[in-house]
Amino acid sequence: MDYMITGMVNILSNKVLKLERANSDRDYSGGGWYDEVSHAMYLYSDMTFRYKIETFRSVSGGGLSLPYHNKEEYLGCWSVAYENFKTYLIFTFEDNSQQKFETENLGTGLQRLDSQTWNRYLME
Repeated sequence: MDYMITGMVNILSNKVLKLERANSDRDYSGGGWYDEVSHAMYLYSDMTFRYKIETFRSVSGGGLSLPYHNKEEYLGCWSVAYENFKTYLIFTFEDNSQQKFETENLGTGLQRLDSQTWNRYLME
């Protein structure tokens, strides 16, 4: 089992996991909305992480536009565990809360966290 954990740690060390999604809609009057959320998890080889979430939203209609932009950042430590034949990526935040994702290496540049496929990049 240790080789499973060591293998996943080697795959994830010094990597950035990114997930981005964007949605929009327009109606017949020219009004509409746009929503974009970007997640980036920086996994350092010393087992610390930086998790950034950036959100941009805009609603428009009647000649007016209402934009919203927000950035969040979380710090902590990451680890890998193997339980019941599944591999998990575990984040322990500065406030000692934890978040646990079932994870799988999907091949070059792709990492599954729970049911979502994230892009995996070498940290520059």
